[in-house]
Amino acid sequence: VTWGLCSACARRSVDGGKTWGPVIAIADGIHSGGTMVDETTGDILVFVEDSHPPAPLRVHRSRDDGQTWSECEVRVHPDKEGRTPSMHMNEHGITLQHVPYKGRLLRASRWYADGDDTFEFPRHFTNAVFSDDGGATWQTSEPFPAFGTGEAAVVELADGSIYCNSRRHWAPHGRPTIRRWSARSTDGGATWADLRQVCELPDGPQDDSFGLFG
Repeated sequence: VTWGLCSACARRSVDGGKTWGPVIAIADGIHSGGTMVDETTGDILVFVEDSHPPAPLRVHRSRDDGQTWSECEVRVHPDKEGRTPSMHMNEHGITLQHVPYKGRLLRASRWYADGDDTFEFPRHFTNAVFSDDGGATWQTSEPFPAFGTGEAAVVELADGSIYCNSRRHWAPHGRPTIRRWSARSTDGGATWADLRQVCELPDGPQDDSFGLFG
């Protein structure tokens, strides 16, 4: 398990979670969520940002089941509009299992625009990053098809498509923020379509927008 507000840390269990070993320091900085296992190599990747994003990103890799960690050189390419995403507060990444994208690493990310101020929320959006070379270089997907989104998770479905489920902190007048929203990708996480409000998944208190930032 990995975590960290001021420093990224890990603890290991070798008995299915019954007991846990000592804290293992990974790096100073904010743990950015999205910890992932490359199921092709067994490597574990942890994403660390220097401070609350937008902020510089570092990626740390373990090749021995989390016992030791080292910073690795990576490059995250921006999207076609020149926007480099942040990794902060998204769920774990996955290794795709279906051709033609088998072995691709994919995790949710987000665009913070010029910061996390309330007036920036209408410009925020969920997206994803993916790597076809074991995490050395990452491409940024097109935006999730709804502004005001962030804090997302991805899963590969049985047909090989990718399902993305995201919180929505801001929405145009008349569109709810108290339910989660979803979209799908049929190209390994590069583009997203089929936006839907997930009525079955409430998000936060249902009598106001507290916790969803309006």
